[in-house]
Amino acid sequence: MTTVYYSDSARGHISLTSQVENQDPARLEYLAEGNANIVYTFKEIANNVLPHGFHHKLLRLRKDKSFIQSTKFQFATFQEEFVPLFRPENLVEQTLIALDEALTRKLNQELEEHENANFRKRLRHGDRLAMDKYGLLMTDMTARHGEYLFEIKPKWLLQSPDAPDSSRRCRTCALRLQRDQAAAQGAMMPKSGGFCPLSLVDDDIQERQRAFKSIIEAQADNLSNDTVETVVKFLSEKGYQVLETLREHQARLDKYGLLSSSAEGASDEYSKAMTLRDCVLFIKGSLDAFEDTADIRLADLDFKHAHPDKVEKWMSTERTLIEQGWYTSTEIDEGADSTCLLTRRSL
Repeated sequence: MTTVYYSDSARGHISLTSQVENQDPARLEYLAEGNANIVYTFKEIANNVLPHGFHHKLLRLRKDKSFIQSTKFQFATFQEEFVPLFRPENLVEQTLIALDEALTRKLNQELEEHENANFRKRLRHGDRLAMDKYGLLMTDMTARHGEYLFEIKPKWLLQSPDAPDSSRRCRTCALRLQRDQAAAQGAMMPKSGGFCPLSLVDDDIQERQRAFKSIIEAQADNLSNDTVETVVKFLSEKGYQVLETLREHQARLDKYGLLSSSAEGASDEYSKAMTLRDCVLFIKGSLDAFEDTADIRLADLDFKHAHPDKVEKWMSTERTLIEQGWYTSTEIDEGADSTCLLTRRSL
């Protein structure tokens, strides 16, 4: 357990020791991690009270990897590039907060202890936190008692500008099938699955309902049919509107595709578009009154800088989808059930 204190001087500060007399401590606990960051949650210790600065917040700390920008830089690009694009209530908020080096060293020691106890996934063993002077306090989207949290990776909400005119699959569905076959080493033609992102923002409300129902049922198989219908109705009628805004910005930032450029010539706008194609949408609300309590926010908006190596990887993926026929493939039998909206409308 790591006990921390909050100071509201300047931007805010988290330390292992209290610098303010009678300051309530909090317990900092490992919550989750990805390739680039580790997320911690705050728990009450004294008098069941959290310091005010920790209320409804999580702490995100970056890992010590060469490709990860400093926390201060990440915060600046988020504020400059993405905050202006969306309503404040539709973004997981970020607040820059100062850290003690002693805290980071203590947390790295805990990570090693977690590995020895097999608490961390083996894939993450060896990853440590960077000795960064800052961390990010972020909106806590954890579901509490009586609430449910749904998570959506919207991906490409409209077709890739590079896709052939005769495409029968959208970019996301084409890539999903291509990767499934690669994982199966070409031994069999994979079946489609999941949902088509185009359906999330389609003009036909029944398409939106189909997509959201697939997502809700996959993430909450213990919900009653009535609850599922209530959540799906809200999302397909009102809740999806932030996805419409997301699609508009994806389209505006990438009008011509990447293959008309070069690995060295990719624009910052394309990088922003790719960032918006890899974000996450969190949807949280009370199951008793979902529409009245729904909290819908976009997260993981870390600017994807167009390094030539990364751009070449993006271009290679696009060429594979085109040259191997994943956009235009017609192997699906007439009348067969398909996830992709483009396929179903072409049958």
